[in-house]
Amino acid sequence: MQAYNQKIIETPTYIEIYDYEAIITPKRKTIENEMNPERKQQLAWLYEDDTTLEKRKNYDELSAQGQYDSLKRKQKHYQNMRFEIARLVDTNFDNQTKFLTLTFKENIQDIEYANNEFKKFIKRLNYDLYKTKKANLKYLATWEKQQRGAIHYHIILFDFPFISFDRLTTIWGQGFVRINKIDVDSIENRGRYISKYFDKELELKEHKKKAFFKSRNLKLPIVTKKMVKKPYDSTNQDVLYTNEYIIRRPYFYNALNEFGSPEQVMDFQESTVHYTKIRK
Repeated sequence: MQAYNQKIIETPTYIEIYDYEAIITPKRKTIENEMNPERKQQLAWLYEDDTTLEKRKNYDELSAQGQYDSLKRKQKHYQNMRFEIARLVDTNFDNQTKFLTLTFKENIQDIEYANNEFKKFIKRLNYDLYKTKKANLKYLATWEKQQRGAIHYHIILFDFPFISFDRLTTIWGQGFVRINKIDVDSIENRGRYISKYFDKELELKEHKKKAFFKSRNLKLPIVTKKMVKKPYDSTNQDVLYTNEYIIRRPYFYNALNEFGSPEQVMDFQESTVHYTKIRK
């Protein structure tokens, strides 16, 4: 991936522009190979895509400070995920999009067991609708806990054909279902309205098995990254929101250590990002 200083994310409803003061250079292979494991772990969360450079310790194996830091990183990741969810909803929304809630009749609190039952339900539903094991169902899903502690699931189903309530209840087979067509006051609010379900109970989702599910056949927003001489010109466009914020990114340079040997040194660079959201 080449370096860039502007990123544009486009959905059917919006254009989002990130203009970076500093050039973003996502190349990391050489750096990773030259860093020790502890440095890799420290730097993993600083990168834009939040991808770890090596396998992290299990949450329960971390120190109290480590668990706190991990939780904060994950909270930020899930909050950012809400924007990703909103974009996916906007990109895939159609007149057959439905909102489905699955509830266990029993007080199921084991997330591993619940997620396994959810995945089996998705396979049964897909086969019942399409008579094939090929994954045709289009969906986004997350789990949440009721006041009694029982786990339930919120699912967005795209391009979802009619199925009777009784049949859907039978396919679930674990308790109760509620399904309804998504009726939001305006197209601009659909993604925002639905995505609010995906950043609840972040502290619970930090160290659980899996918090979010999505099918692989969803259409994705168009993302363009490029080098430009000037920031995006939003003149005469319907600008909904603008913001400026600071990001802190690592950079590396060669220097001599105390023994006179060359080594790669890490420092940090703060730079400004200008964000613009435009309605098409």
